[in-house]
Amino acid sequence: MAYVYRAYYAVPPMSNVNGVPTNAVFGFVRILQKIIADVIPDFVVVAFDTKEPTFRHKQYEAYKAQRPPMPDELVQQLPWIKEYVQTLNIPCLEYPGYEADDVLATLAVCASARDVNTLIATADKDLCQLVSDRIGILQAGFNSSEVLDAERVTSKFGVSPRQIVDYLALVGDSADNIPGVEGIGPKTAAKLLQQFDTLDGIYAHIEELTGKAKERLLSAREFIATTKKLLQVDCAVPIREVLDDLHVKEPDRTKLQTLRAYLNFRTPLDSSAHATSRDQQMELF
Repeated sequence: MAYVYRAYYAVPPMSNVNGVPTNAVFGFVRILQKIIADVIPDFVVVAFDTKEPTFRHKQYEAYKAQRPPMPDELVQQLPWIKEYVQTLNIPCLEYPGYEADDVLATLAVCASARDVNTLIATADKDLCQLVSDRIGILQAGFNSSEVLDAERVTSKFGVSPRQIVDYLALVGDSADNIPGVEGIGPKTAAKLLQQFDTLDGIYAHIEELTGKAKERLLSAREFIATTKKLLQVDCAVPIREVLDDLHVKEPDRTKLQTLRAYLNFRTPLDSSAHATSRDQQMELF
């Protein structure tokens, strides 16, 4: 969904001859196809959030409550984005009660267990908790992409992937309206985790701390346990699809031509849905 919003706000307003807005569709497809062209995957899937509340909303009423309603022009485009993805013969997954992040996390862990290298294309930093020798985070844009492996996660945040949940519990995640510990910023959080390894380790040595940091950590101790649960991705979504269902396929070119004509897409950005040569495949692992 972050890419849906990015496309909507990055691409100037567009519409077809019937007045249907199309800028988010155009931008999302452009990002998706750049990812496919760069990565040249053997398997591919797109996941979306649903309207149904998740366990996080039930545990914390203010979860994502700060977000304004989706703009009407974007609401109109979501069905077309999903239609385009499906016309490309890419599985489009939605599981009510689960976030797209949880769906992707479950698939990534399952693929990793089968020794399949996996990239999660996302702008959400909480998914960095999954980074391993087999799982990386792809931060993709219209013109450039970056893969976060364990080394780059550590360089970026000052903590390892396995410490990301504890790190975010300390600093908070404004995107999801999850507060951190007041007065504990990224540098302090990283320093504490470098010294004591985990949140439990910090609290086990709380008497070694002094001043306001100690006071603030003690006052936040009860809530921070809830915060950790909100930040941990669910890797056990009951997904019906198996890895073999996600093989890259050729698009339905007849439907694609009809859909592109309706949307008035005339540029060659998706003249080929999937790259066929691995000569320029980006180095991933």
